[in-house]
Amino acid sequence: MNFPIKQERRRKPRSKCNLLARIHTASRSFDGLIKNVSDDGVFLCSSQKLLPSECVRITVEPTGCAPLEFDAEVVWSRILRHDEPGGLYAMGCRFIDVYLMQTAT
Repeated sequence: MNFPIKQERRRKPRSKCNLLARIHTASRSFDGLIKNVSDDGVFLCSSQKLLPSECVRITVEPTGCAPLEFDAEVVWSRILRHDEPGGLYAMGCRFIDVYLMQTAT
């Protein structure tokens, strides 16, 4: 039996990662986990739901690198797991602006 090959819709390749992130909206801040990144955006998981077209600022502090902040727009959002209190959500976010934060020397 032949199954059709699923067509890849992504325009840019993804790099897998597990980066802790702090997500800031106009009304709240919470933690999340970036699961992959591309030139255009990130795949983000969190216990907090974000809605498509919502704009956020995300802060990450990769090991051995200066902290990064980026503004992003939520492109899509869906629930991954119902069995956790409040659920676990997945969101695709498109980069708007990226900032390299200065560190004290």
